[in-house]
Amino acid sequence: MRLAAIHYERGFDIDRLLINVCRMLTTERLRIGGLVQLSTGERGGNCAATTHIVDLRTGEKFDIWEDRGPCARGCRLDEAGLAHAEPALQLAIDERVDLLVINRFGRAESLGRGLRTYFEAALATGVPVLTGVRAPYDKAWREFHGGLGAELACTATAAFDWTMRDAMRWSPNAITRVS
Repeated sequence: MRLAAIHYERGFDIDRLLINVCRMLTTERLRIGGLVQLSTGERGGNCAATTHIVDLRTGEKFDIWEDRGPCARGCRLDEAGLAHAEPALQLAIDERVDLLVINRFGRAESLGRGLRTYFEAALATGVPVLTGVRAPYDKAWREFHGGLGAELACTATAAFDWTMRDAMRWSPNAITRVS
């Protein structure tokens, strides 16, 4: 399978897990591309930490946080801000990285928006994709992959093992990758 999601619970730091998995994979000389989310930890008048996504290839940060006022609740994703990061995904796909990491299949993707087209583009070009998903987006995730995606436990080992065992079988560079 060229597509896998780590299932996690609300409040779990899926981004830290993805970053750790990426570090493990780069020690295996895999070329990793994609985006992970990082909170700055700085809490301001809006009661929540500022959130950025980071390009795994370049380290460039993109602000994706919508300031909706003091202590607003609900999703704060700024889809316009997310759009500024999209070229990083396309470049990683065009460069045929060994693994594309897209931090979440979340609300926007479950509605057919957000980064969903990059999941599709990567799969169409043969680039394996690793992501995270949590309830309430499990059903939309399963509908999206139609039984063709792997469901992973919420551990770095599960993601690492899937990548090395399954995803690399499908990587565009699998034949030429140096072990």
